[in-house]
Amino acid sequence: MKKLFQKDPLIEIVNNSQLRLIGTYKFIEASEQHCSFLYEDFSILIKANRVHIDVLKEEEFIIHVENLLSIEMKRQVNDYEKV
Repeated sequence: MKKLFQKDPLIEIVNNSQLRLIGTYKFIEASEQHCSFLYEDFSILIKANRVHIDVLKEEEFIIHVENLLSIEMKRQVNDYEKV
């Protein structure tokens, strides 16, 4: 049987101009040049000359950027995972 809906977390980058995320996220902040949010267990910061949020649904997030400068992803460690 084929899956009709994406149920696993997914990050998709298309032509360095569109970022699509499916999964659990928490939007933090945005401006014309950046966007930051928590996605699954990661903190993500996107910087570009221009950032535009196209879709902001419960478990889907689509961003378009012009002249992508950087994407920073940092894993968030829970207290019980610390060594």
